[in-house]
Amino acid sequence: MSDESAAIELPPHVLDYMEAHQTLTLATASASGVPRATTLLYVNRGPALYLWVRPETTTARHVEQNPLASFAIDEYSEDWRQTTGVQGNGECGVVLDGEEIARAALLFGQKFPSVASGSSTMGIYFLKLVPTQLQFIDNTRAGEQPAEEFAVEYHSDEVLNVWSDLPAQEVGNIEAQLHRVSAKAGEVLARQGGPADKFFIVVDGELELVQETDGRERQAQTFGPGHFFGEVAIMRDSPRTSTVRATKPSELLSMERDSFRELVAESLGATGDFDQVIQQRLDSLSG
Repeated sequence: MSDESAAIELPPHVLDYMEAHQTLTLATASASGVPRATTLLYVNRGPALYLWVRPETTTARHVEQNPLASFAIDEYSEDWRQTTGVQGNGECGVVLDGEEIARAALLFGQKFPSVASGSSTMGIYFLKLVPTQLQFIDNTRAGEQPAEEFAVEYHSDEVLNVWSDLPAQEVGNIEAQLHRVSAKAGEVLARQGGPADKFFIVVDGELELVQETDGRERQAQTFGPGHFFGEVAIMRDSPRTSTVRATKPSELLSMERDSFRELVAESLGATGDFDQVIQQRLDSLSG
């Protein structure tokens, strides 16, 4: 990804938090849906995270099979009202560009001088995690609540969402391009391998995202009211990577592919090729 594009800026307190901590918990899954969580050293360049792993590890194999990952950076406090942390999800992949590998190694050397100086880099490579969504947890802002109260309510702020940049148009103009869709339990809304022709927002009900591998299905995710899907395949102009179907009667809003692309292109200030604008947007996440 390009180095010259301007990085998306996170709030200073979030960047300070990420730079002050040293480990994160990374959650990955194999192609067949077997999950794994592991603790890794990390460095960051803006919101982009670099992880130092060996290629024979389960985590490395998972990332090769399934690039979607989640992570958490936090610290323990006996008083939950003092809990802080960063939670997010995004896409993870092996760093292949020589200059970027050198930059990641330099960042690790600066943050972990004792580890970097005493370790051989043979057989070690870097993973890069580019978040598409980030939340900052800060329970010090949650207000007064007894420490012994069982029902803990965590205070979180969404500080990054790559898909939240829809254009500031009149509500009526946007609503005119959304169509109401009803789905019965078991009805398929999008099929793996099919064309990316619609973007969906869940209004009511529940849907499941399943992936088919070697004739077997695995549930990868569920969607409830307020969730949306279909944007990645549309923006990449690629076939659906998963099947989405209703698990109960559901109501959705849908938008046709071209309308969605036009809206996003306008929100990004596009005047030329849409794919170039999208690539610049994705580049800006990695800094």
